Amino acid sequence: MTMTGTSASRPVARGGIRLRAVLVGLAATPLNAYWITYTYWRFGYLVDRPSLIYYNCVVYLVGLVGVNSLLRRWRPRWVFSVGELLTIYLLLSLATAWCGVDFLSDLPEGISNPFWFASPSNQWDEVVLPYLPGWLTVSDRDVIGGLFEGYSTVYRTRVLLAWLGPALWWSAMVTALMLAFVCLSSLLRRRWSDEDRLLFPAATVPLQIADRRYGLFRSKVMWTGILLAAGMGAVNTIHGLRPAVPGIPFYFDVGPYLQGMPPWNAIRQTGMELRPLAVAVCYLMPLDLLFSLWFFNLTFKAQIITASHFAWTTNIYTGFPYVDNQGLGGFIALLASVLWLDRQYLGRVVRKVVGLRTTLDESGEAFSYRGAVLGLAVALGFLIYFFSRGGMKPPLTLFWAAHLLLLGLAATRIRAQLAPPTLELWWIGPNHFLPMVIGSQSMSREAQGMMWLTYPVTREFNSNPQPWTLEAFRLADAGGVDRRRMAWLMVAITPVAAMSVFWATLHVVYRVGVHSNADPGGSDHALDVPQLLANALNNPAGPDQAALWAVGAGLVSTVALMALKMRFVGWPLHPAALPIACAWVTDEYLPSIFTADQGRYHALRRPATASAGADVLPGGDHRLNDRRVLTHHHRVDRRCAAVRCDSRGGRKGRHARLRSGQARELRPFSRASEASGPALRRGTAAIHPTAWCAPSASLVRQITAGLQCEAAAST
Repeated sequence: MTMTGTSASRPVARGGIRLRAVLVGLAATPLNAYWITYTYWRFGYLVDRPSLIYYNCVVYLVGLVGVNSLLRRWRPRWVFSVGELLTIYLLLSLATAWCGVDFLSDLPEGISNPFWFASPSNQWDEVVLPYLPGWLTVSDRDVIGGLFEGYSTVYRTRVLLAWLGPALWWSAMVTALMLAFVCLSSLLRRRWSDEDRLLFPAATVPLQIADRRYGLFRSKVMWTGILLAAGMGAVNTIHGLRPAVPGIPFYFDVGPYLQGMPPWNAIRQTGMELRPLAVAVCYLMPLDLLFSLWFFNLTFKAQIITASHFAWTTNIYTGFPYVDNQGLGGFIALLASVLWLDRQYLGRVVRKVVGLRTTLDESGEAFSYRGAVLGLAVALGFLIYFFSRGGMKPPLTLFWAAHLLLLGLAATRIRAQLAPPTLELWWIGPNHFLPMVIGSQSMSREAQGMMWLTYPVTREFNSNPQPWTLEAFRLADAGGVDRRRMAWLMVAITPVAAMSVFWATLHVVYRVGVHSNADPGGSDHALDVPQLLANALNNPAGPDQAALWAVGAGLVSTVALMALKMRFVGWPLHPAALPIACAWVTDEYLPSIFTADQGRYHALRRPATASAGADVLPGGDHRLNDRRVLTHHHRVDRRCAAVRCDSRGGRKGRHARLRSGQARELRPFSRASEASGPALRRGTAAIHPTAWCAPSASLVRQITAGLQCEAAAST
């Protein structure tokens, strides 16, 4: 059962949530931050991988469901409602996102290590430190010594006071970002959720766990999967305790086999994983996206190997063929296509904001459209003040914020529609894009210092909470929670999560020291702040023409893939896969993606599985995206070419309309839904043409008409 069908067929009454759910979420946030930080620094566990669904939050939700079962028997009045369970899950998921390993968890180290590692050899005392704002950093070596050397404690008055000021400023900054995220999602929620009817595959998991009417815990298939995954995990745990017991290798590194073998050793990521969790998350995606992900990933690897073989590049990470910049071009194309096709809706929003007459109803939204725009303006105003204090001019701040928010908006749409396992977006955030476009020589040294100090917040989008905001509104609808209260809860949890990250990191690292990190490359991420700033200040440059050409190449390639996908119904390459496939985490998950692709493909080849649809396959209506159904559509189309039946009983005209139906897929969902009727709207993921070309309602009508043609031919 999909959430699309559920929300359409079983409306829920809107209401509030009891205070206890909010208190549970807020109280669990510091404990969650401590657990994430401790397991990372001591054991190297990455809770935010994969970033689609945080497994720790799923475990918390399952635990609460177990508590609910006991309360239902002994204290029925104390039972948590579905809305309360989903609220706690969302609050802890957002807190986990802020605590991500490549997000705020690097910030305490990033704002202090320039002062600790400054030496005469790197000349950071002269090049870097004068341009770092003191109110955002901790420069006292006596204070930060315990952070890097360990065997100390943060609970000293001098240490706490030194960290308190920067922690409060950074918490205010990320709270302003969250306010902007929520306001943007509130402006687009109606279009993307109600009209485009995106599937939100990732939201299906917590909803089916929280709502016992789905009967998930009575599913034999689910318990079989749990036992298999738990059994493999138990074997590896025993192997860790008793190495004589053989383990199951989930991770393997091909690097040692490629040493001294150019150009094959030029691939960027040599470590790969085949984890049950990653396979399960990948299984939520449409089949054509799964195939396209590993296809384009291998294509990018071939580009890098070819460039290395012919000595066209000196840096396989940031040089030619500029793989990450090609991905940025793809994201720009995807977002531009969505906003262009949403232009009429956005025009109605603008009319509503300025007070002109429009039919747009905003009564059920988290904020009124005017209030959302005002909230966005307040957030941007605070960011301008924040960056201006550090020496960055308002136009640069607006450029920085616009790139961050729009890139996050593209990630929000992709997550809501396709649910890829990761959205890393490495090396293409505003800190890289801004110098790429205008050149570092056009920016003052103070502006560059301020910009690179925020690098832990913009390095990648794996843990960026912006994509979660739209999904939170969808889960709020499913749980009967008022959207406005959910919006303010998302904003309120942000400073709590940010301060919890600072506390947990300082509490753990002051005891063990930075160099004790179980992740060998963990501290390298924080060192990027002074290293990249020093490189930019020592080597000022103009706009990077080659990188911009790569962005253009990625944009053109993605547009071409969208055109091919809409022109040829069975086209197997999904345009949204191109920018996602260049991610480092995609390299790491390549075996998991391939395994999920083959498993889903062979499952769809079984007639029983294919007919069962949403009840058997995660993602439900995604089956309309799958190759098996598309191939069936081609077969039906060819049969109709021979029959040429007409809906009025004749034998002319129908085939022409079927063939022209491919062009009609370009129409927005609003037109398609009006023509297809309420029954089709409830049963179909009829998303509008940007669907980045997923089959829309017009394709469903073509398949239905084709089946009618087959029936007419048989009679």
